[in-house]
Amino acid sequence: MIIRKLCVGTEVGQSKNMIIEGENLRVMAELEQHRGLVDLIVTDPPYNTGRRFRYRDDWGGEWVNMMKPRLIRMHELLKPGGVLAICIDDNELFRLGLLMDEVFGEQNRIAIINWQKSYGPRNDNKHVSSDTEYVLVYAKNKEQASTNLLPRHDVMNAKYKNPDNDPAGPWKIGGDATVATPAERDRYAIQSPFTGALHYPGARAWSHPKKKMKEWLQSWGSSYEERDLDDGRQKALVLKNAPTPTLADLKLDSCPVVYDDAIAEHPLLQSARQKAEELRDHDVWPMLYFTANGMGRPAIKRYLNHVKQGKIPTTYWATDDYDEPEVFGTQSWSYEESGHTQAGINELNAAIGKGHNFQTVKPLKLFKKLIHLWCPPNGIVLDPFAGSGTTAHAVLDLNHQSGADRRFILIERGNPEEGDLFVRSITFKRVCSVAKSLV
Repeated sequence: MIIRKLCVGTEVGQSKNMIIEGENLRVMAELEQHRGLVDLIVTDPPYNTGRRFRYRDDWGGEWVNMMKPRLIRMHELLKPGGVLAICIDDNELFRLGLLMDEVFGEQNRIAIINWQKSYGPRNDNKHVSSDTEYVLVYAKNKEQASTNLLPRHDVMNAKYKNPDNDPAGPWKIGGDATVATPAERDRYAIQSPFTGALHYPGARAWSHPKKKMKEWLQSWGSSYEERDLDDGRQKALVLKNAPTPTLADLKLDSCPVVYDDAIAEHPLLQSARQKAEELRDHDVWPMLYFTANGMGRPAIKRYLNHVKQGKIPTTYWATDDYDEPEVFGTQSWSYEESGHTQAGINELNAAIGKGHNFQTVKPLKLFKKLIHLWCPPNGIVLDPFAGSGTTAHAVLDLNHQSGADRRFILIERGNPEEGDLFVRSITFKRVCSVAKSLV
C-alpha cells in the first residue's frame, strides 16, 4: 500500500525510488518484478554483538540462520553481473564469509574491503583497538560483473609534466621501460647516446619491440646497429661503429649499467652526446628518453591523455597512481578514503537533527564509493537492511553531483501499529530531507 502523504517529489521521481516498510525476507520474496534486475545491493545488516535485533522472526536466535535465507533472496534479485557489498565487523566476518561462499560461490568473490571506522584508538578491547570493519563484495557472476574507475585527483595528475613542450601533452616522468614477464628476444643491452653506457633490463625485458626501440634511440640523432656483445643475451642496440664498455663479472639479472670513462671520450660518443643534448635542450624528446637529464636509465613516456581517466582501486586506498588495473583481493581503505563512523552519525544529525539515538550509521563516503564502483549511472541499488537510509542518501548525492539516474529501493522493518516508528521517524525523514535539499 502506497502512503501518499509520505511521498516526496514528482510522480516520475516517486516511480523510480521506493522505501518499503516491512520484514525484508517477505518483501524481497514479493519483489517479483525486480527479480534479476538489481545492479547492486549495498547493505549493513545487524551485527551479532549481543544487542537486541529488530529482525527477530523464525530464525531461532542464530545469526547465521537469520542471514542465509536473506542472502538467497538477494542473490535472486541481482542481475547476472550484479554485485552485493555487505558490511560486517569481526564478530561474524568469518561466518558471513562462509555463507557468501555457499550462496554466491567463492569464485565470485571480488573483494574483502577493510575500512577504517575511526581515526584514533578505541577503548573497546583490552588487547587490540578495533579501528576497522569490513565489506565483503561478491558478484552473482564475476565474469559478467564490472568495476568502475574511481575519479582521478590532482595529486595523481601532478605526476605528469611536460618538460619538453611535447604537443601530445603532459607525460609521466620516470615511466619504466621494462615489463615483468620477459621474452628472451627483448632482453639485451641498450647504449645511451648521452653517456655511452650499456643499460640492461635485468631479469625483466624491454617493454616494446626491438624495431621500435631502435627507431626511438635513433630519434636522438645518431645511427644504431645490432651487435653481439658475447654477453649471453640477444644482440645489443649500440651506436653504429662506436666502442662499448668491457663486460666483466656482469650480473645481468640486476639491471646493470656498464660505463667506461675512457670510452665516453671517443669521438663517435662525443658526437652522439652533443646531438642528444641539443635535442634534449631545444626539441621534443623521443618516446624513449633517458632520466636524470640524460644521465639515467631508459624510460618510456606515458601520456596523461592515454591514461584511463580514473584510478584503479588498489590494495590500499591512498594517493598511489596506477595506470594498469590491479586485481582485487583484500583491500584496506583509510578513513580519508571511506569516511568513519562519527562522520556517519554527524551526517544523520545534519539531515534529521540530534536525539535519534542511532549509533551504528555507516559514513556516506563509504557507501558512495561502493555505489560508484559497482552500480552503473542508470542502475538500481537495493538495501534490504536500510537502517537510517545512508544508501538512499548516497544515491541521491551521486545523482546530483554527476547527473546520473540511479534508483534505490530501501527495505526497513517497522510496525507503526505496535509503536515501531523507526522507518518514518528516521529512514523516511532522512531521505525526505536530503531529497528536498538537492532540488
